[in-house]
Amino acid sequence: MIQPHDLFIHGQKIILRSYRDSDIDMLMRLENHPDPRATLFYARPSTKEQLTDKMEYLVNDLNAVVFTICKKNEQPIGQISLLRIDWVGRMAILYMGIADKENWSKGFGSEALKKAVEYGFDTLNLNRIQLHVAVENKAAVMIYKKQGFQIEGTLRQAMYHHGHFSDFYVMGILKSDYENLPG
Repeated sequence: MIQPHDLFIHGQKIILRSYRDSDIDMLMRLENHPDPRATLFYARPSTKEQLTDKMEYLVNDLNAVVFTICKKNEQPIGQISLLRIDWVGRMAILYMGIADKENWSKGFGSEALKKAVEYGFDTLNLNRIQLHVAVENKAAVMIYKKQGFQIEGTLRQAMYHHGHFSDFYVMGILKSDYENLPG
């Protein structure tokens, strides 16, 4: 059950809250299951111990903000983070993953993205948020574009995956872009 002190950002379909140790099983699916792994380009399996260590590092990193994405029924379904925050340059790198395919294309990721971008600009006073996404991940590219991200360049043959090299888009949104978004 989400306690009042856990609730950080409240949306229509989702809640963004701080990471809990009990989220580790969802993260195991996110990083090890073939469906999300295919879009996130994880090449090696992760153990529970490795993920526990990784999360301990991230939640204590002053240059990172990590949220667990939960459905309204409080079930953890993914993670969204602002990483490598540059407090002087006022920019960050965004990471997002939804663990189970049954939760894809339901608006959870779109709302989590919108809320994380809003938090980055309105609370952290960032000026730029960027991400990398595989060119062939058309669904993700569409979601990012709908939230105001623009394709700024292409990293040619950036990653080897499924027997071929994949290009990645560098996508970014500036605070001024965000402020001019409709509604």
